[in-house]
Amino acid sequence: MEGRYYIIGDIHGYLSKLKKIIIWIDADIKENDCIIFLGDYIDRGPSSFEVIEYLIKLSSRYKTVFLMGNHEDMFITYFTTGENYHNYMRNGGGFTIKSYIKNLNEFTIPGSHMDFLKNLKLFYEGEDFIAVHGGLNPGVNSILAQSKHDILWIREEFYTYKGRWTKTIIFGHTPTPFLHHSDSVYIDDAKNIIGLDTGAMSEGYPLTCMRWPDRKIYQAY
Repeated sequence: MEGRYYIIGDIHGYLSKLKKIIIWIDADIKENDCIIFLGDYIDRGPSSFEVIEYLIKLSSRYKTVFLMGNHEDMFITYFTTGENYHNYMRNGGGFTIKSYIKNLNEFTIPGSHMDFLKNLKLFYEGEDFIAVHGGLNPGVNSILAQSKHDILWIREEFYTYKGRWTKTIIFGHTPTPFLHHSDSVYIDDAKNIIGLDTGAMSEGYPLTCMRWPDRKIYQAY
């Protein structure tokens, strides 16, 4: 029997918000349930290193799926090649570098963190939904044919698409205040899409989890 899914939006280094969400999930979660994280665990917020540490520990306690966000992709590229420095800094990477230096006394990525980052998935497909970080390109018919760049970075081409997706597309990446001027979950039943990035990267905005399929909402400020 398929369990329920607890799907969590972009965390962006805010460990305190994440811990509150997990406490609430822990009170409700059942054996067959799974927690899906939509990516963007790092950058912009103060505790990127600690968030990754915490997520690794969670994976031993719960059934978990960790998706890649564009910020993890930028982080890996910068660390392994030294390329895209200015773009990464412009997107809040300096906060992550400071967090790693604070915890390790130098900018390095521990093996456990690198394993975590390299094993992130691009999407998760359930019976009636697809979880993905940025969205899907409506011009590409098969999810397996979607480009990594679109999955991680797509915005307007996805959420302004006039058609209706067969399965509900649950996504992060684009903060809901940009989509409907609110830090509540963005739901467009006509298009069959749900946005869960409610702006946790900023003080005063919440981290959001939605339970699927009953759509119960958990938010931590």
